[in-house]
Amino acid sequence: MTEFEPTCELHLRLAGQPHDLTLRVHGDAPTEEDVAAWMQEGVVVRLMVTETASRQPHAMLVNFGKVVFAWLLPCGP
Repeated sequence: MTEFEPTCELHLRLAGQPHDLTLRVHGDAPTEEDVAAWMQEGVVVRLMVTETASRQPHAMLVNFGKVVFAWLLPCGP
């Protein structure tokens, strides 16, 4: 797997937003337990992501204190 291939998709619904945010995570994929802990603790986490397949991975800070629900999907075969 190259550094440009995502390891998972992280789907987030932020408080007050009508639509989900889909991030393609690059590098180590978070677990459901990681995401649950981040939400419970309300922490800001730096993730390497792309929003679309045509962009290069970049760092994004996500405030999990504003996330009301989330789910993970694996990428790749």
